Amino acid sequence: MDYKDYLPIFLDESKENLVRLNKLLLELESKPDNQELLNEIFRIAHTIKGMSATMGFNNMATLTHNMENILDDLRKGKLKADRDIINLLFFSFDALEKGLELISTSGNDDSPLLKEAIDRFSNKDKIIESRTVSKEGSSSKVTLDQYNILVIKEAIQKGFNVFEIHVKLRENTVLKSVRAYMVFKVLEEKGEIVYSEPSVTDLENEKFDLDFTVVFITKETVEAIREPILQIAEIESVDITPISIGEKIEVKKEESVSKVQEAIVEKEGTRSLSKMGQTIRIDVERLDELMNLVGELVIQRTRLAQIKEFDSTTDELARITNELQNLVMKVRMIPIEQVFNRFPRMVRDLSQESGKKVRLEIYGADTELDKTVVDAMGDPLMHLIRNAIDHGIEPPEERIRLGKQEEGLIRLSAYHEGNNIYIEVEDDGAGINIDKVKRRAIEKGLITEEIGNRMSDEDVYNLLFIPGFSTSEKVTDISGRGVGMDVVKRRVEELNGTIKIESKLGRGTKVTIRLPLTLAIIQSLLVKTSEEIFAIPLSNIEEIVKLEESDIKTVKNVEVLYSRGRVIPLYRLSNVLGLPSNKCNFAVIVRTAGKQIGIAVDDLIGEEEIVIKSIDKMVNSNRNFVGATILGNGKVALILDVNTLASI
Repeated sequence: MDYKDYLPIFLDESKENLVRLNKLLLELESKPDNQELLNEIFRIAHTIKGMSATMGFNNMATLTHNMENILDDLRKGKLKADRDIINLLFFSFDALEKGLELISTSGNDDSPLLKEAIDRFSNKDKIIESRTVSKEGSSSKVTLDQYNILVIKEAIQKGFNVFEIHVKLRENTVLKSVRAYMVFKVLEEKGEIVYSEPSVTDLENEKFDLDFTVVFITKETVEAIREPILQIAEIESVDITPISIGEKIEVKKEESVSKVQEAIVEKEGTRSLSKMGQTIRIDVERLDELMNLVGELVIQRTRLAQIKEFDSTTDELARITNELQNLVMKVRMIPIEQVFNRFPRMVRDLSQESGKKVRLEIYGADTELDKTVVDAMGDPLMHLIRNAIDHGIEPPEERIRLGKQEEGLIRLSAYHEGNNIYIEVEDDGAGINIDKVKRRAIEKGLITEEIGNRMSDEDVYNLLFIPGFSTSEKVTDISGRGVGMDVVKRRVEELNGTIKIESKLGRGTKVTIRLPLTLAIIQSLLVKTSEEIFAIPLSNIEEIVKLEESDIKTVKNVEVLYSRGRVIPLYRLSNVLGLPSNKCNFAVIVRTAGKQIGIAVDDLIGEEEIVIKSIDKMVNSNRNFVGATILGNGKVALILDVNTLASI
């Protein structure tokens, strides 16, 4: 049987089963004698076992068979679901997740974590209580296959530089995977990464210690590469070693020069496998609607071609096109519960680790938004919840002393409002000490005492988004309030969203993230500057002001706008983009990164719904744009990144 044809179905159904299994295991921990839970968990293990065996993934099949045995003993009362048994089942769940990730990228389940879980079942009477994470992909030497070696040799012959870059993160780095992602992003702007150790998958899932190595092809010099990497927060060191054509590079034993073509084919096959899990299940009724609308569209197009009943036909065509557009947007929408479902287990583990009692309440998990947004929000939300547990929720004895419930509360919620979705992470913990934040900012030289005295609460909270800023006296294994918050902010702004912090000392903290429903289509304001048209996302705009020269002042060589008692920094769009200067008649007031700025433009064209198209990074070298759109007249308009403008 050629299982590859069925692999996408296997991956999708196994992921759904694991999501369900994780939820049931959490329930079983609080209801260890519940027969219904045990029966349902048994059925899921049995289903995964059957599918794995059919597909030839023997390690997954063996592990789920062992889970069946222990679950059967629990159902029959031969065993009790105590802490050791629950931890063993959770460890097995982690191993199954790891095995599934490996299958999606390599097509096999040869995972050390799966094998370790199988070994634990062979001696279940001596289950250790502490749950350890298996370290995979760790290697002190880069081992390249013959294909990569040929690529490197060809690059050197064409005059490129090839470097082995070893990056080490600082101790107690939070969100290691995000730091690795930022390093990769810097490098990809300067050349091509041909190999990484550990693998990209392990880096994304934080299955590495504090260092990683990449082989990199570029025209840049060593210093041009090292400096931007060192500017990333929490980077300890960067060692860059040139690779020359005469060097002996270790080759994987199973590879040979005669198998180069085979290696290329295998590499392409691996890429396709990694994409198989990136699917969305679509309701058949929605597909039927989509097909009907496409049929209507074809009919109207035919009528239009005959130039008969022109006006009514174009109106009908517009109606069908709008419905088709809305339906396609719905197809891209998935419930945010796919992200939210990760966190009950995480809160459970962190509560045990920290010795705190924490309850997680989830609201609005069925709220739908664009799949791209859902996929990108996992790490930021994980960090916010970690922060809430580590520096928000007090220890049980402290909460009792303060007259609070012994058990702390974290509330994770999502809801729609207009064309945006709001995600909130709220805790009932200690809150943020504004005076402490100011003192730390003054100590670090970020602000003066005079500026600190004039700062609003919101301005003080925004200090937490400065890379590396933290009020923690010591760094814990869980988090540090402020450490990594720059990463959260960066990820939210990459999605054209905003983030806001509210807090009351002694009562708790709430972080609110506002995001667009979809990244594909947005409402925008079209503006004109120097005869060029640009789009500004409507979600960032607060108001539009008619400019009078008397309202514009210069303070320390920076233009500001006086409007209704406010002083707002003003940037002439033509100056920012290096275009010829004209008279600016309007200021578009936008709010981003917690502050207001004014963008001065020549003229306003009006609101329009636009489809975002990505643009090449060479075109967007100054990072002032989030993309481009094609207007109704066929011309291209660039979409401004107001977050970048706000950081000028």
